[in-house]
Amino acid sequence: MKRKLISVLAVVSAAASLSAYNPPTGGESMYNISSPWQLTSASSCAGGGIFLPGPDSIAFNPALPAYEQRIQLDADFTALFSTDDSDHPFNAAFQTGILVPWKMFTGSAMLNGIFCSADEMDLAQSLNLKAGLSKEITDRISVGMNIAAGFLWGADSDWALGADLGVLYRVPSLGFMKDFRIGCSVMNLGKYFTDTKLTGIDKDHKVDSFPTIATVRTGAAAVLFENEQVKLGASLDVMTPAFQNAVFDAGVQVGIKDTVFLSVAESIDVREAKEGHANFMPAVGISVKFILDAKNNTYMKSHSWDQSEMLVSAAWQQRYDTIQAFSGGMKLKLGLQDVQPPVIQLWDGEGDE
Repeated sequence: MKRKLISVLAVVSAAASLSAYNPPTGGESMYNISSPWQLTSASSCAGGGIFLPGPDSIAFNPALPAYEQRIQLDADFTALFSTDDSDHPFNAAFQTGILVPWKMFTGSAMLNGIFCSADEMDLAQSLNLKAGLSKEITDRISVGMNIAAGFLWGADSDWALGADLGVLYRVPSLGFMKDFRIGCSVMNLGKYFTDTKLTGIDKDHKVDSFPTIATVRTGAAAVLFENEQVKLGASLDVMTPAFQNAVFDAGVQVGIKDTVFLSVAESIDVREAKEGHANFMPAVGISVKFILDAKNNTYMKSHSWDQSEMLVSAAWQQRYDTIQAFSGGMKLKLGLQDVQPPVIQLWDGEGDE
């Protein structure tokens, strides 16, 4: 009898949890919109088709920055124009971050701001901070962990505090694919935005917590083709917020002479589409890499930063039917990547007096 009662309670609890799932439109992709690279890299927990992790990578997998060897700075801004809301025609999001490699760990932090009250994507106003550590365990495996905090206002006020966990597995080659990667992360372990007056994807029920607690994200990415001129990569992610929804992210990136990068990404949120919030228009973007030369700057030269890389990016997407997202930003990598292995010469005893 006791076992039957426990089984009934478990079924009722699961059904109640399922019916409670009701984030605001765009709530599951709130970290996608503030950066052009995230908007078009398929929100990949495996690092995207062409592996270019930055501070913002920890939004989807805290293990991604572990292999980085240079300090990175990141600044991005997105203008969100509503074509159907005269009260809130202009909305915005921004993001800034830093990545610092140390001997034992790689530290990353990002600050995300969202100011969007448009009818079709009402996320109110919020500031969200993530800070994490990642570690390269072997040449193929890295792990990472974030702590996260946030504050929301404009539709009542609420706070968030939680953690994220992630792992990345890399294989140099798998069949015709190069740099094959599998990523997995468990995000939003804690307390997130619950007490708000926002409208959910199902307008007949109260908005539930977002971003959704215990969101599991898994994905794979690889370079499919590469020569001296062109590199082609692709990625595919599946996100299961509390196992009550499925979000599919797919992206293709093309690198031309390791200088110009073209990106296309598509994201499909099953529950949003079911509730009539279709978001099938792909995001498109372009990034250009520049080499900055500061040889006359003594301070930069003393830190081996006299030559650095800057990646300038722009992206566009129509989100849902009425939101036009125009995003731009830059990533600055201090110093140049050391691609030359050390030269080791064996001493043969000659010339030793």
